[in-house]
Amino acid sequence: MKSDFSNIESIFSEEGRLSSLPSYEYRPQQLAMAKAIVAALDSHTHLIIEAPTGVGKSLAYLVPAVLYALNENRKAIISTHTKNLQEQLLRKDIQIVRSLLGRDFTAVLLKGRRNYLCTTRLRAAFQQQKHLFEKEETKELEKLKEWAETAVDGDLENIPLVLRTDVWQQVCSEQGACSSAICESDCFFQKAKARAREADLVIINHALFFSLFTLQSGEDFFLFKDDFVIFDEAHTLEQVAGLTVGKSISRGQVLYAIHRLYNSKTRKGLLARLRTKSYRELCEQAEEAVLSFFESTTRAARLLNPKSNAVRVRYAYFVADTLTAPLRLLHDAVKELEEDAKTKINKDELAAAKRLVGEAETLVNEFLEQPNPSLTYWVELSAGRTQNVFLHTAPTSVAESVGPRLFKEGTSVIMTGATLSVNGSLDYFRHRIGASSAETLVLDSPFDFQRQMRVVLARDIPPPDDPDFEHELPEWIYRSLLRSKGRALVLFTNAALLQRMGDRLHEQLESDGLTLLLHNGLTSRHSLLDEFKRDVSSVLFGLESFWMGIDVPGEALEHVIITRLPFAVPDHPLIESRMEFIDQHGGNAFADYTLPEAVLKFRQGVGRLIRSSSDRGMVTVLDSRVLTRRYGEMFIRSIPHCPVEIVSASGDVQELV
Repeated sequence: MKSDFSNIESIFSEEGRLSSLPSYEYRPQQLAMAKAIVAALDSHTHLIIEAPTGVGKSLAYLVPAVLYALNENRKAIISTHTKNLQEQLLRKDIQIVRSLLGRDFTAVLLKGRRNYLCTTRLRAAFQQQKHLFEKEETKELEKLKEWAETAVDGDLENIPLVLRTDVWQQVCSEQGACSSAICESDCFFQKAKARAREADLVIINHALFFSLFTLQSGEDFFLFKDDFVIFDEAHTLEQVAGLTVGKSISRGQVLYAIHRLYNSKTRKGLLARLRTKSYRELCEQAEEAVLSFFESTTRAARLLNPKSNAVRVRYAYFVADTLTAPLRLLHDAVKELEEDAKTKINKDELAAAKRLVGEAETLVNEFLEQPNPSLTYWVELSAGRTQNVFLHTAPTSVAESVGPRLFKEGTSVIMTGATLSVNGSLDYFRHRIGASSAETLVLDSPFDFQRQMRVVLARDIPPPDDPDFEHELPEWIYRSLLRSKGRALVLFTNAALLQRMGDRLHEQLESDGLTLLLHNGLTSRHSLLDEFKRDVSSVLFGLESFWMGIDVPGEALEHVIITRLPFAVPDHPLIESRMEFIDQHGGNAFADYTLPEAVLKFRQGVGRLIRSSSDRGMVTVLDSRVLTRRYGEMFIRSIPHCPVEIVSASGDVQELV
């Protein structure tokens, strides 16, 4: 675009086309953001932008992205963390961009392949239904076939019936069984992939981006030839990139791989029709080995740490390898069967099932060997009814493992989010993700926080590590709720504490006419949020996922109460490993990681309050460390400048200058 800002000015300036649209107004921050992105794309440089809520960042990056894609014949990839933002971009913002530019362009949403129906696999499933499915599953398969005849995109989300997992896994797109060489033109995943190849702009999520990125061998592009990428909701990049670039294998996954071939309980599977028993016996032996191996893994993990469901493994072969040999025998036997010209089993399905067994063998072997010192290894014991067991690996440092490949020369990576800075600087975020060469821009908020928000700090409450804290906390929460007559989101960092506070306050709040909603796993997050928005007399006690990514404008939310500063407890193996990495490289784990991470999460929690220029409310912090510890000032400086008051146990209020 040769740094031609005329198009951008004509859209985002005070007299621009955007300001003429209903409900839109001129925001200088939005214009500044759009100009910075134009310059970065034109100069092939990387850029990190903090754009607070209300700036209108979606349009600020979509307009330059589309103009650059069309003018330079390149493909724009927009990656988000949440599905809600993807839908907003596709259904609303893209339409606005079309009207602003007066130019047509193609934009598509691409999901992971297992979200799409593969008609080739569907036909194969029908041919083998007697050997693969029970009676009720066959009925579902027939209904799915009827739907597929008129379906537009073959997306699992749009199927008007609830499918059993076993049915969908047999017909969704899968590597090896669904490809351009195998599938016919009606395959929904192949059509989705073709649309993405031809589109000017592709919207995906972070997990899919990094899944595809790790498989990509090309050095001059990310996912598609001549592409560039813009990450929105960039605050989750380190977490998602680390877990996606890493690997995992579970007991359930290995059993599924074996059961694809033969399940001794149901007597179903690809090998069920074979007359010879030897293949089925190999499946049964492999299944016994899986159960025995993961039982040994569970016992060993419990011995290492009986109090945690996520247990770090620091040395190779912490349990005996009794699993890879049976898996290898099964894999090799299926390979021989696949190469046998007389085999009547669908060769593509057989190859895909063989690949799953081979991958399981490789992943288990790599976990036991621990060949890579730059990775963290841990066992996760699920607490659900299935009692699954996972073996996880992830890069200890995303900056070192992902950064060099992602932030390469000759193209642009744009990252944006509402809460990325610490102490007004983006250096911490840039360091964590390995974007040392990226330019940075921190934008002001368009909201008038002096008028819209007030912060209340509790002075006399005991610190969270004091036994009296939990005893006094209910009274502090209750008095805080009375100030706003409910209409509050109360944020917790611990599920057990949330439940105990809910039990203590439930009757008292109900007697005051306030509905108490608890994020305790008994009601879905989505249902809780809908009820909270609908009932303005409600109070919502929320955990991790309510600190970020929720939008409740208006009178339903006029008070955010933070029960304690959100310091991460180093009880997860990946957090522990990253802190050790910092100390080993001459840093200070608390100052360089724990504190800035807590500040960022604190900012996200505070950011739930003011979502529009008409919102009003207060933020109450019930953690006295914000006043008594040296680091407390960093938390206060990290939030928008607004009136701050200190409240004592007696109820006296003192303004903080």
